[in-house]
Amino acid sequence: MYGFVRQPKWLLAHLLVIALSVAFIGAGIWQFGRHQRRGERNDTVLAQQNTTPVSVSELFQSDADIEFRSIILNGTWVGEESVLIRNRSHREAAGCHLATPLKIDNSLGVLVIAGWLHETLCDPSKFPRPLGDVSMEARIRFTQTRGSLGAKDPASGVLTTLARTDVARINKQTSLELAPVYVELMSSTATPENAIPIDPPSTDLGPHLAYAVQWFLFFAVAAVGYPLVLRRQAKRGESEDLGPIDD
Repeated sequence: MYGFVRQPKWLLAHLLVIALSVAFIGAGIWQFGRHQRRGERNDTVLAQQNTTPVSVSELFQSDADIEFRSIILNGTWVGEESVLIRNRSHREAAGCHLATPLKIDNSLGVLVIAGWLHETLCDPSKFPRPLGDVSMEARIRFTQTRGSLGAKDPASGVLTTLARTDVARINKQTSLELAPVYVELMSSTATPENAIPIDPPSTDLGPHLAYAVQWFLFFAVAAVGYPLVLRRQAKRGESEDLGPIDD
């Protein structure tokens, strides 16, 4: 009855269904893992936002657990050393981030994302550069690094635009010794012209759980549907083997 399953075309079909089933399960597990990690990150964001502001000295401790916490900073903009972080959107509008060092001591500073600029202002030769003394409340973020994919910034030279907020790379071209983290300006006594404050980190769980369920449903369809296809084919073959029934 099921002898046909050993035919070459059916063997290929078995392999294809098995490969797809493994892919569906793998994709579902991957998306569910992303859902769990997003939930853990959201818990961290909410917990850190409810803590007291950190001290300036903690900015220079590379092992400090301070991301998403707030800090009060007083210093002087080093506007001439500002750079742009490319391809940053704000409420679906294209633009860039304005990153400016803030001098907080004779030789020490911290990189500040002073705000988002519309793409029309993201010209490296004429973007606005903040100047003067300033007091601010800011949100601490860890430096960004390139993963296995993505644009790569030149390792040398003076850059006016970068693909990401890479503090170590920007530190190579500043007159200050920057903290290993950067901060996002939340409020200040001197908001840079045309710069829109960065939105706080989203605590939305995103679509990952829905995607995981979708991939698991695809696996269920394959796991239930393919045996039904084989059974139907077997019954069809059995009917053909019996031949027509004479009156």
